[in-house]
Amino acid sequence: MSIYSMVITARPLSRGNRIEMKHLFPRNLILNKPFSLFSLLLGLSLSVPSIAADDIPNPDSANLPPRTVPEQIPLRPVPEWTRKNLRVGHLPGSLPMSAEFVKAGYNVVTLNALGRWDIVGPTANLYPPERVKEAESYLRTHVENCHAKGAKAIFYIGPVQVPVGNPIFTKAHPDWLRIRPDGKPDPTPNFANIRGEYGDWLLKQLAYVTREFKVDGFWFDGYAPAHLHTYDETTKAAFRKFSGGKEIPLPMDDKPDRSMYYDPVRDPVARQYLLWHDDFFVKFADKMRGAIRQENPEAVIYVNHSANRTWYFPNSYMGEYPIHFSGGVDISSVELYWDVPGDPLYQQFVYAFMQGITHERGATVWIQPSAHGISGISSPVEIQLRGLECLPWGVYPEFIESTGREEYFKLHERNIAAREAWLEKSTAIPYVGLVASEQTRTLYAQGALPLYFSHTLGAFKTFLEKHVPVRVLTENDLEDVDLQGIRVLVLPNVACLSDRAAEVVRRFVKNGGGLIATFETSLYDQNYQRRADFALGDIFQAKYVRTNVVTQRVENLYLTLDAEHPIVNDPIIKSKQNTAWLNPGQPPEKGVLALIASATEVKALDGGQVLSTYNVNLPAERAGQRHPAIIASEYGKGRVVYFPASVDKGMFFYPDAYMRQMLSNAARWAARDVPPPVEVSGPLILTTAFRRQADSKRVIVHLLNQASSWGAHSIYQKVAPLPEELNKQWGFPNQSELRGTWPVREEVIPLSKIKVICRVEGISKATLQPGDIALPLVKTADGVQVIVNDLEMHAMVVFE
Repeated sequence: MSIYSMVITARPLSRGNRIEMKHLFPRNLILNKPFSLFSLLLGLSLSVPSIAADDIPNPDSANLPPRTVPEQIPLRPVPEWTRKNLRVGHLPGSLPMSAEFVKAGYNVVTLNALGRWDIVGPTANLYPPERVKEAESYLRTHVENCHAKGAKAIFYIGPVQVPVGNPIFTKAHPDWLRIRPDGKPDPTPNFANIRGEYGDWLLKQLAYVTREFKVDGFWFDGYAPAHLHTYDETTKAAFRKFSGGKEIPLPMDDKPDRSMYYDPVRDPVARQYLLWHDDFFVKFADKMRGAIRQENPEAVIYVNHSANRTWYFPNSYMGEYPIHFSGGVDISSVELYWDVPGDPLYQQFVYAFMQGITHERGATVWIQPSAHGISGISSPVEIQLRGLECLPWGVYPEFIESTGREEYFKLHERNIAAREAWLEKSTAIPYVGLVASEQTRTLYAQGALPLYFSHTLGAFKTFLEKHVPVRVLTENDLEDVDLQGIRVLVLPNVACLSDRAAEVVRRFVKNGGGLIATFETSLYDQNYQRRADFALGDIFQAKYVRTNVVTQRVENLYLTLDAEHPIVNDPIIKSKQNTAWLNPGQPPEKGVLALIASATEVKALDGGQVLSTYNVNLPAERAGQRHPAIIASEYGKGRVVYFPASVDKGMFFYPDAYMRQMLSNAARWAARDVPPPVEVSGPLILTTAFRRQADSKRVIVHLLNQASSWGAHSIYQKVAPLPEELNKQWGFPNQSELRGTWPVREEVIPLSKIKVICRVEGISKATLQPGDIALPLVKTADGVQVIVNDLEMHAMVVFE
């Protein structure tokens, strides 16, 4: 049995260095106990060397440049029960199955209501009476079964796909269908037009079902902007009015019964149209929510919000949903295991992304029990890990209808029930804010992972493996001026950055925030228009010259360490230098560091200290030229580290320990050596996240063991498409199911010797949950230590 050694640290500081944990707890919950001899002997009085909200306040929003992303719609309160009812059973296909979910202890059950929810009420007269009666009984029975056991009843519906397989509805309302660019509806009835009378009917129908059947909410599937483009005359006229006479652009590839995709990269009208279209889409979602809230203030909308799962797929660069969609609904859900292979890095990014874009309003993930998307039976280890790996990020699992192994849905319920007391109403503890830019991914990279997303994942990997609190931000957070609690802002090649976002970053740093940026960050505006120089060049202390592109391993860069500085004066970094006998004579004391990643060529400005330089390996005629690889500087009260050499991209494709150290050291230096409120020292494969329950004054450290056997499978190994002739013969589909392996975890490999450091004031006890195992607090020079034994898949260290 493995032993997990976890150290929880809180150091007493002088009054001048003491920083209150205002971003951890509201003012009335902060414990400011005097430091007494008695508490010193017990080691239980914890001071807080952490960041206060007042230390780095949100930047002043006065006189900022205009917004380039839509304003968030006024937020409706999310009903409190969504933060407490966390045992979610999703999509049982029959009443007996939904009853079994309730019997097993699930307290939210989403029943498949397709073909039933839409034939009752306002349009019931269209259908045979016996069919309507059966639908009414079906819907009512589910709600009554759930409510009898204290559970919430949800209906799974396709709000915009009522015409599918419904010739009665289509015949009665042929003018309610989506219209294609040729002026005709879909050849096979599919999506409806929410901009016309169908939208009015939909609002009334949702209100009726909520009122009549006392349902607690709906789960929307198929409601995605890519499905809802329409060329009816009313919509075309509305866009002309909005755009000053422009026509809705034609899609790039218009095939019958397919979603329509556009070219925002090369077509500015397409960009304008998509912003207009997406804004209506979000506001209509909020209208639907308003309609059901009018009937039941506690009713909610769960919704498929899976834009982030497309980031791995180049042909999905359009995405599926706007970032601010989460503000128009209550609970955003991602179908992660439906069509994306397992990947311990990508899955964790997805959860962090969902946490970030929903701002803790609520997020869930489908836990598909099948091994390979929708086929095969997973192992007990795999299905349990799928249900546990999202919890550290405040993303809660929805167990899909039982397939293959009947006992799995009971096993999942037991795992959540054992943990829910420490999951309810928890929120993230911030420290590092990592920006994932939708504008950069869509326009600059056009979805191609090597061009942009590799930088994001490489930086995320660094802070995940260094076990410090990290929150994913977007350009929406920057333009909303929402950086509260962030100590260090990380811009991993955020190439497209608006003037407004750039100014928010500048003010954040001037106020004392730390900044790390890499490669071509801020070289383009929000419309992918190339600037003459970085928008943030004044705080990078760098002037752009050109970009040195590395696309192959033989084109790598050679970095040298050129200054004594905390960022590079690191034994791990120095141990990675090449000091072998490259030439006759003695080996060099200092050598080069190899980096397989592109780099900008810049000129360092006065005030910027060059810590490292690089030269290119190829072409040979330029190999002797050296350029800054790392520039450290100060701006106002803040510190800035700019990496022209893309160590973040290197961390994704060709990772090396020195890259991780450079990025993490840069974060600590940029934070002026103010450590995070909670952090962990442990194996790289360990996933950690840090949350709080303000009402109960708890700090929770999640420990997830991802050290698992994958059966010798490659992780996301791409499969090349067949040659054209063979493709014609065999019809090899270029789809995600055949792009990579589906590794299934079969065993968990124990980890050991993990240290957790906590710097939160007022902690008097620590326990390991579930199990309520008391953890003695031991005072050390660096704080308080606890030792935890026998952690396998997932456990929580709970401080109170």
